[in-house]
Amino acid sequence: MNKTQSNAASNAAASADASYAFNVLILDESGSMGSIAAAAKEVFEGYLHRLIQEQQDIPDLTQYINMWSFGKPYVNENIPLVKINTWDKVFPEYRPSGNTPMFDAIGMSIHKLKESLRILDLQKEQYQVKVFIVSDGEENASREYKASQIGELIRGLIAEGWAFDYYGTDHDITSMADTLNIEDNRRVMFQKTKAGMENARDQYMAEIMKEKMKFMESRRNPKKDEPIL
Repeated sequence: MNKTQSNAASNAAASADASYAFNVLILDESGSMGSIAAAAKEVFEGYLHRLIQEQQDIPDLTQYINMWSFGKPYVNENIPLVKINTWDKVFPEYRPSGNTPMFDAIGMSIHKLKESLRILDLQKEQYQVKVFIVSDGEENASREYKASQIGELIRGLIAEGWAFDYYGTDHDITSMADTLNIEDNRRVMFQKTKAGMENARDQYMAEIMKEKMKFMESRRNPKKDEPIL
C-alpha cells in the first residue's frame, strides 16, 4: 500500500468513527406569537448559543444546526444546515405574522435533512437527529402536506432513531402531538411567558444533552459483540 492509499484508508477509518448530532428547530412565527415576539427571539437565540457550548463540552461530537419557522407568509429556512462551529452566530429576524402552516414546515425540514444525510453518506449508527417543534397554536394553513402524511413520516423516522419533541402553549397539545405521532414523554405544555419559554427550553436541552451523552458513550465504548444502537 502506497502513502496515498494509506492516507485514504486512515481518512475512511476516521470518518467511520466520527459522530454527529443534527439539531433542527421548527419555530412558530405566526401572528399569535406577536405578543411574546421579543421574548421568543431571546429565548431561542439562547437555545442556539447553548448548542455552541455543547460543541465545546463534547468536542468529539460534530453538531449541526438547522432552523425553520412557519407563519409569515409561509415557511422559511432561517438557518440552512450548518456545523455549529461555522455558524455566523446571527439569529434570524423574528417578526410573527400570518397563519400556522406547521405540517409544511415539518415536512419540508425533514425531507431536506434526509437529502443532506444522503449526500453526507453517514451510517445510521453515526448520528442522532433531534427535532424541536415549538408552537402556540394548531396547524391551519399547510399547502403541501396533510396530517396523515406528517404523522406517518414521523412515525417511520422515530422507528429509525430520530427524536421529535413537541412543546406547545395556548392549544390542545395532546391532540396536536397525537396527530404528529409524537411520543407521550416528548410533549410539553409551557406557559406563554418569557419565563415559561425559558423553562421549556432548559428542560428540553437538559433531556437532549442526556441523550447525546448516552449516544457518545456508546460510540466511544462499543460492545464488541453488539451493534451500536
